[in-house]
Amino acid sequence: MRPHSPNLRRGSLAAAGLAMAASITLAACSAPGAGDPSGSSSTAAMTPVAPTTPITLNILDGGALSVIQPAIDKWVAEHPEWVKEVNYQSAASTDVAGKIKAQQDAGAVDISLVLGGVSVLGSQGTSQYVQQLPALASSLPDLSAIQDDSMAELQASADGCGVLIHFEKSGPILAFNPDVVSAADIDTPEKLLSWAQAHPGRFTYAQPPNSGPGFQFLQSLPYMLGDTDPSDPENGWDKTWAYLAELGKTIKTYPASSTLMNQQFGTGEYDVVTSIIGQEILNRQSGTWPADTGATAYENPEWMTDGHFAWIPKGGTPQMLFVALQLETMILSVEAQTTDNNIAVHASANKNAYTGSYSPEITEFVAKWGRPDYWPVVQATGNAHMQLPPTVLKKAFDLWQRKIGSTVGG
Repeated sequence: MRPHSPNLRRGSLAAAGLAMAASITLAACSAPGAGDPSGSSSTAAMTPVAPTTPITLNILDGGALSVIQPAIDKWVAEHPEWVKEVNYQSAASTDVAGKIKAQQDAGAVDISLVLGGVSVLGSQGTSQYVQQLPALASSLPDLSAIQDDSMAELQASADGCGVLIHFEKSGPILAFNPDVVSAADIDTPEKLLSWAQAHPGRFTYAQPPNSGPGFQFLQSLPYMLGDTDPSDPENGWDKTWAYLAELGKTIKTYPASSTLMNQQFGTGEYDVVTSIIGQEILNRQSGTWPADTGATAYENPEWMTDGHFAWIPKGGTPQMLFVALQLETMILSVEAQTTDNNIAVHASANKNAYTGSYSPEITEFVAKWGRPDYWPVVQATGNAHMQLPPTVLKKAFDLWQRKIGSTVGG
């Protein structure tokens, strides 16, 4: 494994600000009606009722559980009066809507909570889920007190049905071998292209449909390159597609996933790869990458925001609703949001978590791996944009595959 020396980009950064991106239009959720499994035929809101005997809590994970399970397990152990046991199920995000629909059609909803991004909604939109806001706001924390502007913008995309429990403004960034390249050589798309052309085969990014860093890189480029309409990959991304085509001439392969790309980068197969902050921190900490791997944000960064929500399926009991709301409240607490090093990888849905006091373990983790003199500073600069709506993002992926992915090496 190659030795690295620290090398972070320093220098002037754009003033902080937020740019509005395309909002996500979702089928409207509605307040759950008592006695109606789908909740679709009643406008009367179900009242949460504390269980008189503990219930089984069933959680369906569509991609968010790993960052919050320790806090959930601890909470369940502390509340035997409400919860007898917790069962976890997992499903690909594209399969979640079908699982919920099957239970609702059968009138036998036993899933208390769904965790995942907007991709779990599928063709059903939010129609399968309880409208939590504003209908049940009194049973939840005051979100205005814990969300900053970027969090609030992403929260609004859930149409009042999901509650934001995990938030990142963490990419795209670049990770690099500082023995070969400096941050100043690659910290704009133009510089990156020039470097890649001079060093063919030494830069790559993972296939965007299967990679967080890959799709954040793809979605950020229209903003960085000044395309006419960053919300329209088909008609507004002329500069992006032309840029990626030129960049593709230098690329020998697009790894099938971030995991594969990270392994290849760690063994020296590449000198520069796309990444996001959480991954670059954890890859160094785990030993997948050399501990002193270089990392840089782009000059005048155009951040893509990402997050996961908690969704409550319609058709549950008032007791299930009560427990789900109590659990969401716990998940949003500062204590839960700093569990399992969330705060260290800059992935909290509670802005107050960043100003709290951390455990000795987290404090040590941040000091050793979190680049505390760099990432918090650079994240406060540039612009932030929501991801494309799921249907538009799918179109972008299809176009990428046809225009770019299918023509490796130009």
